[in-house]
Amino acid sequence: MSKRKFFVQGAVLTAFSLLLRAANIGYRSWLSGKIGAEGMGLYQLIFSVFMLSVTLSTSGISLAVTRMVTAARASGRGETVRSAVLRCLLFCLTLSSLIALAVFALAEPAAAYILGRPGAAPSLRILALGLPFMSLSTCMKGYFLAVEESVSTSFSDAVETLFTVLTAAALFWYFAPQSIEAACLAAMLASTFGECVSFLTGWAVLRRSLRRNTPKEKAPAAGVLRGMFHIALPCTLSSAARSLLNTGENLLIPRELRRFGASGAAAMASYGVLQGMAMPMLYFPSSFLSSFASLLIPKVALEFERGRRRAVSHITNRAVSAALVFGVFSAAVFFVFGDDWGAAFYKSREAGQYLRILAPIVPLLYLDVVVDSLLKGLDEQLNSMKYNFTDSFTRVLLILLFMRFTGMKGYLAILFFSSILNAMLSVRRLLRVSRVRIDVPRTVLLPALLALAASLLARRFLAAAPLAGLPRVLAEILLAGALFAAPISLQTAAKSLSNTAFYHHSRPSSR
Repeated sequence: MSKRKFFVQGAVLTAFSLLLRAANIGYRSWLSGKIGAEGMGLYQLIFSVFMLSVTLSTSGISLAVTRMVTAARASGRGETVRSAVLRCLLFCLTLSSLIALAVFALAEPAAAYILGRPGAAPSLRILALGLPFMSLSTCMKGYFLAVEESVSTSFSDAVETLFTVLTAAALFWYFAPQSIEAACLAAMLASTFGECVSFLTGWAVLRRSLRRNTPKEKAPAAGVLRGMFHIALPCTLSSAARSLLNTGENLLIPRELRRFGASGAAAMASYGVLQGMAMPMLYFPSSFLSSFASLLIPKVALEFERGRRRAVSHITNRAVSAALVFGVFSAAVFFVFGDDWGAAFYKSREAGQYLRILAPIVPLLYLDVVVDSLLKGLDEQLNSMKYNFTDSFTRVLLILLFMRFTGMKGYLAILFFSSILNAMLSVRRLLRVSRVRIDVPRTVLLPALLALAASLLARRFLAAAPLAGLPRVLAEILLAGALFAAPISLQTAAKSLSNTAFYHHSRPSSR
């Protein structure tokens, strides 16, 4: 992929990602107004329990397809791509159908004994129906990423979001569910319908793409199952273990809050505000990184397959530096304007407070998005999953040991500790494999000071402005971004000129 095409695709994917995440936050804001903080807590818990089956059905599949298709194209075996993709789709359909049947059969005991809400069983069953569509869509995303058509994936995601939101609005308008369980069922119906439509859209695009990107001559692909097991199985097992721990963590938080002294409704509401409102908003700006990070996997994998170590080091250095600079700016924005974000999107002061408290770990969360993609491209997916598992296991252990004595403050401290631990492990491995060093003063300390100063200046300039809600949030981001980008751009330009001057000075004479 050329540099220009990489940035064009990244920009398009970023635009799609921003729109989709904005739509998701708007949808959650609308949903929280319908079912309240306690309802959002149950909504999030149902998805947490369901995520284990999603992990088993989808984890590692996209990466496996991307790696196999990339390897086939790089070695001139394009005639086997169609066979490889179709075999992967068949594998996904078989696996996800079996898991969906298991979820359907175990929905009642899971709702009664794990969630403590027998009325949530229909929601789990409805979600199970969408598992095959979700797994097949994940497989197709891996193919689109390998053939540099990631925009097709974003288009399918946009269709899914659109139909999910419209279906949910129609169900709430027509049926007007009165109980929390009924409201969650309507939301899950909308989610499953969106998955179905997304798959059909992706399938239509996939058929045209295969005709365009594969030769007329077809040949059976060898070693597809072996490749799936080599790449996807370690990811699936590690992700399943981590997903199980994450589910346990999400179930433990309301329970430990009750042990700390909160009522059942208050515990569920606090959990809903943090996990259902604040955390999605905290990850919202990472759309700028996640789109480019997904494109890094085939790019780094290709350079790694060809043995171009210097290219791998260059890509890694640029990606890590960009993630850190963007992360510290986002952290400053959340720290200074967090209260305004919470009020604008959820009318919740508590959500805004969580944003301000968690702002310091934002650079680590965003860095993890990029580091994870780079490690997968370097065939280090097993180590990546191992670090993620360690992170999840540590969080669950600390929740069991301390949260009943410290409440939500203890959980926030645990998030800080686990984020630092995960970053230390994964970044250390990446730097060792890619042979890259991070310039901490230039990529962390200086941008952090500039971002904080830019955000505080923007707040001061807009203090008397007659703006409120979303317009105020947008004005704050744009002004802070402009004040931050100016010195960063000058610093980048100065470094570029310095490198150019050094190159001309050190280049030997042609005489």
